[in-house]
Amino acid sequence: MKKTRTRGAVKSILLEHKDGLTPAEIFRYGEKDHLTLSTVYRTLATFEKEGLVKKDVSPFSKDAIYTWKEKEHSHYLECTVCHKKVEIDGCPFEEVNSKIEKETGFAIQDENAVLYGVCPSCRKKLKEEKKGKE
Repeated sequence: MKKTRTRGAVKSILLEHKDGLTPAEIFRYGEKDHLTLSTVYRTLATFEKEGLVKKDVSPFSKDAIYTWKEKEHSHYLECTVCHKKVEIDGCPFEEVNSKIEKETGFAIQDENAVLYGVCPSCRKKLKEEKKGKE
């Protein structure tokens, strides 16, 4: 794949924002680099085809969210209140994947997992709000 100024700019933006970005967010961050939205979409499509980015869909906004693949794969916890993301060390699904492969014959190549819940900070705020209403 040929290196271009646009590809370098999109890669830099994704590397700066580890939690992932929508194409529109990448476009906004790349305005100083004179990126156009259509160029961002084409670049992301190229990166995805080459296996350099991971595309997820936000369950909240239904927007595509792209992250740069620095390692094989990763998993996150995401707060359903503030949308803070925390990366989980290692792969908690290795044993499950092995069992699924044995039972189904599928060779699992990748998994995409975001576990949703409420972070400690938001839990505390929600608990305080509930107390205040009582």
